[in-house]
Amino acid sequence: MKIQVTINGREIPLERRIVLTGEGMYMAGRLLYFVLKTLHQMPRLYGVVESDPISGWKRNFETKFASIMSSHLEPGKIRLEGEFKLNLGKFLVSGKVSRGQMKVNVELVQKPENVSQGLRGMVEVDSFYFSDLERPRPFFVPGSKDGFLAGFHRFLVLQTESASGIPKTLGMVSEFINSIVLPQGYTTSVRGRTLSTDEKEGLFLDGEPLYNVDPELLSLLSLRLSLDMAPEGSVLIVEDPEAHLSPETVEEVRRWFDRFRGSVVFVSRFNTFGGEEIRL
Repeated sequence: MKIQVTINGREIPLERRIVLTGEGMYMAGRLLYFVLKTLHQMPRLYGVVESDPISGWKRNFETKFASIMSSHLEPGKIRLEGEFKLNLGKFLVSGKVSRGQMKVNVELVQKPENVSQGLRGMVEVDSFYFSDLERPRPFFVPGSKDGFLAGFHRFLVLQTESASGIPKTLGMVSEFINSIVLPQGYTTSVRGRTLSTDEKEGLFLDGEPLYNVDPELLSLLSLRLSLDMAPEGSVLIVEDPEAHLSPETVEEVRRWFDRFRGSVVFVSRFNTFGGEEIRL
């Protein structure tokens, strides 16, 4: 089944294009991003033998989910406030984040029968819950995407000997930049202009470093790179997608989103690209 996500009491139907709006839209969009990212990164849970494999699996899921999500929030001092629920078919995950503290609870809607004891039982339970679990990968595009792209373009090229990207201590900036790291030799064309990579210098547009490019084109490039790097079936969460875009450019970007084979959640006060509005 398609996962059902509820953020701060409002269901977010990922199978449709959504616009989060209202005073709590940014907090809700970021909470949605980290909840989906944590779910996507959840490992299999059969490594620790429990006397009761079913209750042990439930307890391990709660602990691991909270641990992974905290590992994303703490380095960059990302402060989230809110509640979330995930309906994953066979089980439900609910949680609350407040003042740096996190609580996670799992409710098992269905339970496997005739479970063995020991490690074999843990494998059976884990396979029962993970076998058809949908875990879409989320991508995040911040409202200040043009400035971040210009400022950190040197870190966007995959290096041969050292790690690419930027550290988690930069918070939401790192979530954006590290999701669009490009392979060496990458090129793409936007409005007849060529974006290319240089191993040492970063990204160039027709030979010009990105910090010389105007805000509208930088915003276009940010959206284009995010769409290119997000695989089919992923969830793209975009803050203020209309920022710095002229009416003509909006139509161009609209066509990009129409071709995207994944879910799109806009976080904006304006329903520029169409979608079901959810007020928070």
